[in-house]
Amino acid sequence: MKIKQIIPIYMVLNGLSSMVPTILSIGFSITLFETDTTGISAAYLQPASLLGIASAGLIGGFFLKRFSVYTIGIGALLSATLTLLALSVYGAVHLRVCTFTLWTLACIMSIEHSNGLAFMSRQIAPDDTPFFFSNFQIFLECFNVLAPILAKNLLGMIGLKAVLLLCSFIYILRIIPWQLFRVADIGAEAIAPQQFGVLTGFKEIVQNPGLLRITSFRLVNYIATIAYIVSLPILVARIAKGDSQVNATLHSYSMSMIHLGFIVSGICGSWILRKQPKWIIGFFNISPVFIVLASIIAFYVTEPCYLEATALLYGMGLYLFRTTIAIIGQALTKKEKLAHVILVGDAVVKSFAYGISSLIPLWIVLPPLWGIAPPFVGFVLCSLLSLGMIKPITKIYLASLYKKNSTK
Repeated sequence: MKIKQIIPIYMVLNGLSSMVPTILSIGFSITLFETDTTGISAAYLQPASLLGIASAGLIGGFFLKRFSVYTIGIGALLSATLTLLALSVYGAVHLRVCTFTLWTLACIMSIEHSNGLAFMSRQIAPDDTPFFFSNFQIFLECFNVLAPILAKNLLGMIGLKAVLLLCSFIYILRIIPWQLFRVADIGAEAIAPQQFGVLTGFKEIVQNPGLLRITSFRLVNYIATIAYIVSLPILVARIAKGDSQVNATLHSYSMSMIHLGFIVSGICGSWILRKQPKWIIGFFNISPVFIVLASIIAFYVTEPCYLEATALLYGMGLYLFRTTIAIIGQALTKKEKLAHVILVGDAVVKSFAYGISSLIPLWIVLPPLWGIAPPFVGFVLCSLLSLGMIKPITKIYLASLYKKNSTK
């Protein structure tokens, strides 16, 4: 098979496997709500995933240096499968087990994701990169619209153990495209390990002004981004008032609305980027505003429909944020070092996000400061500071595009 024939298979199975974290997160949240109706226990699931991604950034360089693209892709998926099988055998489900499982899977799959993203970037022509990765993001979210509702129904029909086995099977299927890529023989570049040091990603970010600035932008913008997703179980529980059925339904529907908002925004965004690639700068400016508005409004709403509306708005902002970072970040990074930079960038950002997300459940319940607003709201508003970082980044980005075009 040729590489162009394998890419659709890769996209479909990657989309299928992208449902697993959502299914597990919803399944664990619903299970934990049975013993903690405040939703605070479930709020600590997302920080565990963030810590896993951060951990991957610290150890990922070791694997990228010593193993080939194919070995990392297949090995990571086998490790994730064994983790889920071990949990299904263990049986007992409580907060520590759930957080450890999510941490392990996030660490393993973050390495696989960075490895796969760098590999795919080398297969796509530079001019097609904005359109391809925008569509790729949308494609993944199409699966995740159904994942929360699917998780809720599967949990009620077959139980958590069977859900874990199903997720294990999905990861096994995900190995197929890596095997096909290997058979396709696309060259020694993918087969050989990358000959760079473990600290390559850190050096690239520090020495590259554009990457350093975009990492700072991510850090500040992530305040509101993580605040919404971590607070959601608590806000849902507040509306559910102890009713587990209402909690499960509202939580799953809200998560689905996030992915639906991502798709709606993404369809429009992909069409715009196809016609005018430089509109990515406009996306850059809008994304923080959408995410901040969604986070603050969600804190005050008391009706399910309004909470779901904020989830839709948040999903739209999330598309703009992720697409902008992916396209501009890749344009400013040497392709052979992209996997290292992705891992390290995620390590820095997600470590910061883990620190603040651990405090969010406390900040939500604190009274207003000086009679103005709760600490949660003031904290979320800090993300608007990222708007001041956009202009310098776009100058560097446009300069890099001009340089590339002038050398053709």
